Amino acid sequence: MSTNSARVNQYAQAVMQAMIERWQEALSAVSAALQNNPQVANTLADQSVSMDERVAALDSILPAGTPSELGNTLKLMVQEGALGLVDELGDALAQINRAESGPVKAEVTSAVDLSAEEQERLISSLRKQYGEQLVFTFHVSPAIMGGLRVRVGDRLIDTSVASRLQTMREALTSVVR
Repeated sequence: MSTNSARVNQYAQAVMQAMIERWQEALSAVSAALQNNPQVANTLADQSVSMDERVAALDSILPAGTPSELGNTLKLMVQEGALGLVDELGDALAQINRAESGPVKAEVTSAVDLSAEEQERLISSLRKQYGEQLVFTFHVSPAIMGGLRVRVGDRLIDTSVASRLQTMREALTSVVR
């Protein structure tokens, strides 16, 4: 899982970034088309116009190659009378894109204080696995009895003695029943 996990995360982030950028480009084109063609904008906003006519008007301004999911989202926005939120949707996607490539929280819990050298070795190892974007916090909890509990983003690595004892307890009680 070491280096491969970090590489997979990098590929996944690149895919997400490319998808979001493609949506942003299409949203910008739709926004510009709405500003440059008030007749289409009025048709799309007019709830008395049939949905089929509004969809046809929307299709007339969608750029070639618009992702079908984005087209469906825009049709829903037309139906709900929310097409005026196109620019805000583009801004929200940009914000999400920035957050996706931002730092990832890594929380390390140990039974005793880790020395600076132990912390550095752990930081180095986790950055090799998950990438350089990690931000670390270290906690001490005697309740784990020994070992480490590491949470990186939404992943948990639990090598604590308390966790091992719990696993053994569950295994023994399932055999006894």
